[in-house]
Amino acid sequence: METHHELAALVARLGPAVLEDPLDLRAAFDDRAPTGRTTDGQVNLLVDAIRLGVLARVLAQLGDGAQPGRALDAQARRLAELRGGTDVDAARWALAALLFALGRVNEAEVVVRAPAPPLTLVPIPPAATPTVVPDAGTALAAPLLPLQPPDVRDRSGPNWALAVLLALVLAFVAGLGLVAVLVSRGDGDRPAGSRGAAPPPVDDAQVVAAGTVVATSPSTATGTARAPVATIAGRTGGVRVSGLRLEDRVPGKDGPLVAAPRSRLRTFTLADGPCQEEPCRSWSALPLQVVVDGRSVALPAGGPSYAVAVPIGASAELRLDLDGYDQRVSLRDGAATGRNIAVLTRPDTRTTIGADLVLRPTADAPLGPDAVRAVHVGEARLFFFDGSRGLRDPARAYLAVDVTYTTPDDGRARRFELADLHLEAADGTAYPRRDLTPDTPSDDTVFIVPATFESGTLVIEGTRRVTTRTSRGGTGSVLLTLPRTTVRVRMD
Repeated sequence: METHHELAALVARLGPAVLEDPLDLRAAFDDRAPTGRTTDGQVNLLVDAIRLGVLARVLAQLGDGAQPGRALDAQARRLAELRGGTDVDAARWALAALLFALGRVNEAEVVVRAPAPPLTLVPIPPAATPTVVPDAGTALAAPLLPLQPPDVRDRSGPNWALAVLLALVLAFVAGLGLVAVLVSRGDGDRPAGSRGAAPPPVDDAQVVAAGTVVATSPSTATGTARAPVATIAGRTGGVRVSGLRLEDRVPGKDGPLVAAPRSRLRTFTLADGPCQEEPCRSWSALPLQVVVDGRSVALPAGGPSYAVAVPIGASAELRLDLDGYDQRVSLRDGAATGRNIAVLTRPDTRTTIGADLVLRPTADAPLGPDAVRAVHVGEARLFFFDGSRGLRDPARAYLAVDVTYTTPDDGRARRFELADLHLEAADGTAYPRRDLTPDTPSDDTVFIVPATFESGTLVIEGTRRVTTRTSRGGTGSVLLTLPRTTVRVRMD
């Protein structure tokens, strides 16, 4: 089977992800590809096309509408230069074979510059002993016989033994030379662990079965403190994830660990994360799970460092299913893969606005000096849960703004009517507002905004009929208008 067809078969069995990680491709070739057709040098070339990022660049160019042939020619030169060589044709073949396996080019692009197959040494049989044919004028003194070397069947003399010894010495020297040539050709392109190399000794290592999660030594993935690459935040607890790596062997609690055949070890380290209701529960008190190719496994005791044996081509995720939200992150790159609550992972969920202004209402009847309002805008905060209930869309959030006013005749802080407050985006669009009282601890006015909300304009404006008292102790009503008054709200 041609190499590009072998690659296509691997993608069909293991999925396109097998061509995203050079270690996965190497392991897949070692375990699944038939031997003999693809040389170690060609496998190294395919792996380097992924490892050096050239395949990703070609895919990006094709996604932007580039012509396959031109993109292949340009990136083949780049791949050859990155490998420190000048064999552009071989580099183009490798990129075309990978793209063919992904269904991005046709077979003609692969075979146009396919590398020549390896040479095979064919033994040449010894030539027949020539027979001398005399011309017509030669008289034969004896019957016509073939020319032969002297009879060597007499093996009794010292000359025979010397000849045999000399032949053996020459054959041994020639064999050593051939081995040296083959080693010098192969070792330059064959990294440790390449296809055809002897596997490293397993000694006393414990084999981790596919889909199994084990706690590892704290020194495995932590070493020095690492920045988290993913965060899951819930109502009462959260977790931060760091140290995402793909390993062949890691130190465990009771000795070294290796993955089962056709699997690799993915390592990760956990730490406490953010939540809405502080103080947050520790990550170790949360019902965390690891999902391998759709199968959930409870996180074992120990930690904070772990390793999971993931079959080649399979996915692996960390999962927190709590309060009605199945939140997950990929253990490959930390990307969110579930119903992840975005706003609670933000570092800036609270800000102090601290604005004070004077608002002078108007009415259809005279108003006294006590109608003037001294407005104070205090804190703004983002949150997700209203009591134990969260928003339906985990990509949205609640924004509460503390807005109060006082009047000259009453120093108590009072709140505006819900209908008098608005929050506008930069294009003037009004965000939906909600009255969450009495479920929330405060009765601030609340708006529904994107979890990525950065800024908006708070607007105080409205007209309504209100009850008033007359100077004689009676009651009346006026049509009160609050003029448009704005305050900038920024979450930074």
